[in-house]
Amino acid sequence: MQGNTRGFRSVGGRLAPFIAAAVVTWVTVAVGERVDWPLFALAAALAVGSGALAAAATLFALRRPEGWAARFGGIVASLAFLGAVALLRQSAGGGGSGAAVVSVIPVFYTALHSRARHQLYVVLAGMAAFYFAPIVLIGGSAYPATQYRAALLTVAVGGIVGLATRQLVIDVRHQAGEARGRERMLAQVNEAVRGLLGSSQTRVDVCQAACRIGEASVAVLFEPLPGTRRMRATAIVGVDASPVEIAMLQPPAVGEAFASGVSRLVESDVESHVGSVLLWEAAGRPATLLYEPLSRGGESVGVLVVGWPSGVQASGSRAAVVAVLAHEAAAVIDRADAVSELSDMASTDPLTGLPNRRAWDARVGQALGSGKPFTIAMLDLDHFKQYNDTYGHPAGDRLLKETAAIWREQLRVGDLLARLGGEEFGLLLIDCDTPRAIEVIERLRRLVSGDRTCSAGFAEHRPGESAETVLARADAALYEAKSSGRDRLCMSA
Repeated sequence: MQGNTRGFRSVGGRLAPFIAAAVVTWVTVAVGERVDWPLFALAAALAVGSGALAAAATLFALRRPEGWAARFGGIVASLAFLGAVALLRQSAGGGGSGAAVVSVIPVFYTALHSRARHQLYVVLAGMAAFYFAPIVLIGGSAYPATQYRAALLTVAVGGIVGLATRQLVIDVRHQAGEARGRERMLAQVNEAVRGLLGSSQTRVDVCQAACRIGEASVAVLFEPLPGTRRMRATAIVGVDASPVEIAMLQPPAVGEAFASGVSRLVESDVESHVGSVLLWEAAGRPATLLYEPLSRGGESVGVLVVGWPSGVQASGSRAAVVAVLAHEAAAVIDRADAVSELSDMASTDPLTGLPNRRAWDARVGQALGSGKPFTIAMLDLDHFKQYNDTYGHPAGDRLLKETAAIWREQLRVGDLLARLGGEEFGLLLIDCDTPRAIEVIERLRRLVSGDRTCSAGFAEHRPGESAETVLARADAALYEAKSSGRDRLCMSA
């Protein structure tokens, strides 16, 4: 019901000025000295019918813009109104009645509300027939030949005004569409930024948001490599390509946008501006590229490169919304990096740089849930307290750091070495059988810095066993190794 009410109000708002002009015309003619009342009444009835048809056509067009009412209803109503004005003019004595002036109403109505230019052409043809047909077919004193000049000028001016009005309406509709598009895109940016706050892959999600919201085909984020004059693609979306590096100071637009902090839209001679021709070709040779710098505190920290294929208008709302996204992305990426750094600090032993007890517990829990077999070993430097007392705590810290660095280089990707406290280390070996586990642990024991010795104990996880139980068995094996003379490896029974 509410929707219908809004529709009726919209129709009333569109037709009210024309209805008012028509009413004034009919009233003015009615007070004339000579009026053919039957013909006057017929003209009024036809005018009311054309108005009702126009209202119905407008209402249906609001609901179904591509329906028959939108295509033909307005034309029929306009031509019917021209017929009503022709009858009104005839009822008041012909060309001198003054009623012809309202013949411009259908032209204005069609120019304002039609969906296609040909509809206006049809109405202008009807207007020409309205003026010239009576001169040719009736003539006489009512429509003398002297009216040709006035008819021609009126039709010409009506056509010019109608076409100009229609172009103005097209421009206004385009601007309104652009405004709605920008509003929709800004809402999407706001939603995307909220999603980025909880993202685990912020850089990739920024590129995905740029492609989605900006309706682009590819997006690449370049960031400077610390201590160098080069930039690296830290995220790529829209093309299957390996990360690339480019020189920061070469002519292509990436370096220019980074150095100047000013965005750049390249729409011609694109190949000469790209930082990596191979990446550009892999992306399908985008016809338009936007280089949008990411800045933080007035300093450039990266460049977001967004590409569109040929035929897509990138300038305007698309480029503007990518600029807004890039502005917000810089802060979001900075926040994600800070959170990641804090998380690393919270799970890293500050002395050795190894994962700490907190990270160890988390990884053991993950290994337990993965279903893969794993082995846990406990390693403890022998007589470490005596070493500290003899050489001092700085020397003891140095021993721990050097040993941790040596051990870390001996492990596979996926294995974990952690400092659990003091001189005790934990070793998690994923999918490693007993002979291989013994080989790895013995190799670590022989590589203690300063020719010091190390005791170790290990336990293989059994199906259904809890993390606490396998840890306790490995710890018991370490205790056995130390109590039986140190500098040895024991396996849990």
